Amino acid sequence: MKAIVEVTICLITVLGSVKATEIFHGIEGENVKIECPYQHEYNENGKYLCRDSWPSCSDVIRSGEPETLVTEGRFSLYDNRSARVFTVTITELTLEDAGIYYCRIDRKIKFDEYTEVKVTVNKAPKTPPTTTRATCASTTPSTTTVKGNTDNGQTRDCTSSSPAGWCLRESKGPA
Repeated sequence: MKAIVEVTICLITVLGSVKATEIFHGIEGENVKIECPYQHEYNENGKYLCRDSWPSCSDVIRSGEPETLVTEGRFSLYDNRSARVFTVTITELTLEDAGIYYCRIDRKIKFDEYTEVKVTVNKAPKTPPTTTRATCASTTPSTTTVKGNTDNGQTRDCTSSSPAGWCLRESKGPA
C-alpha cells in the first residue's frame, strides 16, 4: 500500500508541472514566436526550449544573462522577467521545423517545469509571376511618354524615339 501512495504522489508531482499543449502556426520562410509564460517564483531560473520526446528532449536554445537576447542559428530566446514570459523566435521556418517542442524551466531540486508546444508550418503560397507591358503611342508629331520597366526592374521612359523593340518588350516577373 505504501508503494502505491508513493507512486501516486510522484505522478501528481510530475503531472502537476505539465500544462496543456500550446499550438503556434507559421508559414515556410517566415518567422514564428513561441511564447512561454511562467510563474513569478521561476523568475531567476534558467529557461530553455527543447525538441522531441520528454524527458530526454534535446536542447534547441537556453537563456543566458537576465533579459538578454540569446541567438543560436535560426533560434533566439528572450526572457522578459517583468512580464514572466520567455519568447523563442524561429526565423526562416522550414517544413522540418514543425513538431513538438517543450518550453522548460530549470528547477534545481524538482523535475523541470515544462509546457508542451506544437509548431505547425504551412507551405508558403506560390505567387503568380507578374507581367508588365509598355507600349508607345504617338498620334501627333509631339512625343508621348509611357513609363515601362526594364529587365533589371528600373523604370524607364518609353518615347517614340526609343530604340526599336524596347517599347513592345514584355517582361514576366523578376529574372
